[in-house]
Amino acid sequence: MMEREVAIKVKDLTYSYKVSRSIGETSSYIKVALNRVSLEILEGEKVSIVGPNGAGKSTLLLSVAGLLDGLIDGDCGSGEIFVFGKKLEKKTIYDIRENIGFVFQDPNDQLFSTSVFDEVSFGLVNYLNKKKDARARDKGYIEKVVRETLKIVKLENIKMEEIPHFLSFGEKKLLALATVLSYNPRILLLDEPSSNLDPYNRKNFIELIKGMDKTIIIATHDLDLAYQLSDRCMILNDGKLIFDGDAREVLSDRAFLERNRLDLPLVLQSPDL
Repeated sequence: MMEREVAIKVKDLTYSYKVSRSIGETSSYIKVALNRVSLEILEGEKVSIVGPNGAGKSTLLLSVAGLLDGLIDGDCGSGEIFVFGKKLEKKTIYDIRENIGFVFQDPNDQLFSTSVFDEVSFGLVNYLNKKKDARARDKGYIEKVVRETLKIVKLENIKMEEIPHFLSFGEKKLLALATVLSYNPRILLLDEPSSNLDPYNRKNFIELIKGMDKTIIIATHDLDLAYQLSDRCMILNDGKLIFDGDAREVLSDRAFLERNRLDLPLVLQSPDL
């Protein structure tokens, strides 16, 4: 069997936020969000990062995507991040981002265009322009890719001219995913992807992600999602990586989960609990 490439390598990553003590006060304190986190994720792995609120899950994803202020210049963080062997730094950040599709927890933070078509085509056109690819000006090609991408996320019946603001929350979630799938990144980073999804859309999302041949990292407090979707699970608590291994093993360990302010996935809980 061919050895898989290391998609993401994180070495001794530390990141801190400056937090105001109270409204109106100028004094602040330092909150350590990540504390010397190290990990490796292979290409094609589907990994869930779980932990209680404030554990550092979203901070870790934002760090890998190069979206946190003060990380690269060392003002708020330290350590090293590599994406497919390339170190994340100022001169490489835009090349690295071409390999990464980041989907935010709230799709309203990601969607900004006045039509579904413009939302999905935006990342694709930018990607092609950066590569000096003539297809960036080929309207037929762009429309073809947009339609194919909407079909992947099961939004093929949405009108291209539809205003994203008026879509349901579940449709917005899927549209946000389509905006990054359009340029076919090798890595997907999904922050709380199942939050506020109804059971039908949640089921569709899980099936969609399971069928993707990509490196996928999900930050979530939804332990049922982690149990169903990933073979590998990382647990963060107070900014520290305290477990990295088999998802079903750790998510079945009630005592360990409770020590880390977590509970068993609902699918494993007795009906009379």
